[in-house]
Amino acid sequence: MKLTSHLGVSAITGVAAFFTTHDMYAGISCFLAGWLIDLDHVWDFYRNAGRAFTVRGFFETFENGEIEKVHLYLHSYELLFGLICGCFLTHFNYLLSFTTLGFGIHLLFDQICNPVKPLSYFITYRILHGYNADRIFMSRAE
Repeated sequence: MKLTSHLGVSAITGVAAFFTTHDMYAGISCFLAGWLIDLDHVWDFYRNAGRAFTVRGFFETFENGEIEKVHLYLHSYELLFGLICGCFLTHFNYLLSFTTLGFGIHLLFDQICNPVKPLSYFITYRILHGYNADRIFMSRAE
């Protein structure tokens, strides 16, 4: 899913959280968690492209399929599971719960909208396959 789409979905989720709870912090945490998860793409850009960061170069690298190794450390069901466990352990801490919601919605939309194999958003799967993009994205191997 593209960055602009995630911004839109995260904004809608954040606004919905705000109007549901009437708490600005719930909306902000939901929005930020749903959007900032994509910061791990910057790491993949540097690891794969190895050149100076420009916004244009960043987007071209991903659009042209120049990514050979897909780390995406924040895009992880294991991390989502840890956040959910944290919610239970803190008796559903308000901000942690909305952070988890924003994070989970991001992963859900990525799983549905991106051409990835079913297990690709498990960091364990990516580790076991050497972060190889051909084993993560459907369109590359098929």
